[in-house]
Amino acid sequence: MDTARRRWGGRYHRAMRNALFVVMVLVVMDRSAMDVEAVTHPGDIEALKEVKQALNASSIMVSTCMGSWDFAYDPCDSRASPHFTCGVDCSAPVLGVSRITGIRLERGAGYMGPLSPAIANLTALQRLIVSGNAFQGHIPPTLGNLTDMFQLDLSMNNFTGPLPPSLGLLSHLGYLSVAYNSLQGPIPESLNQLHNLTHLYLNENHLTGDIPSLAAMSSLSVFDASGNNLTGTLPTFSPSISLVALRKNELIGHLPASLKNLTLLQVLDLRENHLNGTIGSFLYTMPNLQQLNLSHNHFTAVEAFDIASGATSELLSMDLSFNKILGQLPESLAGIQKLTVLALRSNLFTGPIPYLYALKAADSLSGTLQLGQLYLDDNYLSGGIPSPLLNLSADAVSANLVRNCLETCPPSLFFCQGGTQKTPEECNVPVVLPG
Repeated sequence: MDTARRRWGGRYHRAMRNALFVVMVLVVMDRSAMDVEAVTHPGDIEALKEVKQALNASSIMVSTCMGSWDFAYDPCDSRASPHFTCGVDCSAPVLGVSRITGIRLERGAGYMGPLSPAIANLTALQRLIVSGNAFQGHIPPTLGNLTDMFQLDLSMNNFTGPLPPSLGLLSHLGYLSVAYNSLQGPIPESLNQLHNLTHLYLNENHLTGDIPSLAAMSSLSVFDASGNNLTGTLPTFSPSISLVALRKNELIGHLPASLKNLTLLQVLDLRENHLNGTIGSFLYTMPNLQQLNLSHNHFTAVEAFDIASGATSELLSMDLSFNKILGQLPESLAGIQKLTVLALRSNLFTGPIPYLYALKAADSLSGTLQLGQLYLDDNYLSGGIPSPLLNLSADAVSANLVRNCLETCPPSLFFCQGGTQKTPEECNVPVVLPG
């Protein structure tokens, strides 16, 4: 009896060991099958390969995101993460298949070469970020096929050629930056079709021609096209705009009164253009305007701020330097309640320094913030220095009164240092517009 039990028990344990071995083999086989099973859309894998192959192989360091792209492994398979450490975003699988939804390459990796037109074969792509590298050549017009795209950042590369009009087809696009490249040609009118775009950065390129209307870009908040060769007059903007930066261009004409309809505008930077005419008082009372820079233009007059009307202003900083503004300094500018920076240097202003300017700089003007920066140098101002300025220290205020026609401006006063007053001969010449 005991012998029979021992035989049965031995057979049982051997059977269990064999069954466990079979189960373990099946598990290993199943895991191996899962490890090699591709979960990324095959077309997306081929497109990624082409994007990488288009670049100069020597510019792809092993330590970079793209250096880890090993196509012996599946990009979207989480178990393959050592081989696609970064740079690729994937969707959740649908019926076992994931799509590439984002390419985000690290800034400063040094990737060099063209952006392959095959990028357009990533038809589910929503985000393409390759900024701060050395991509070159033309921006592929095929990008216009990526209709799910909501963020496109090609900034700080070496792209040349035109800005493709096909980008106007990206109806979901919310952010577009091609800043700091070497793009040429006009701004495509088709961009006005981007109703969901909130940020548009075209700055520091070689773009030319007139700026098309941007009025239909109903979500646009930030527009920066500084540092180009754009001509013509200011375009029409959508009421949604909060920042306009067009410095260092070739713009002409007057400031349109329609600017006052931009009730959300906070920053207006138009310095270093060829704008002319009168700086209208409506700018002071725009409900959200905080920073106004119109320096280095050809303005000849500035309107006063109507204090008596009870108008309020949100302006914090105003720079009208390096223009051709005639007449006396508008005393009412001291009444702009929140103004802390006032730069009027290198104009044709004459007459005395307003006493209210001195009171505001000395933080003694009731109902207003202290004027922390006051630059009146290189004008034709005359008379004495208002007494509230005489007790100021350089620690409290930054100011400059040199290159004027003041009665005296001793170097012992910090705002008289770094230069002298104009000579009597210069001061006796009638101040008129040149030419």
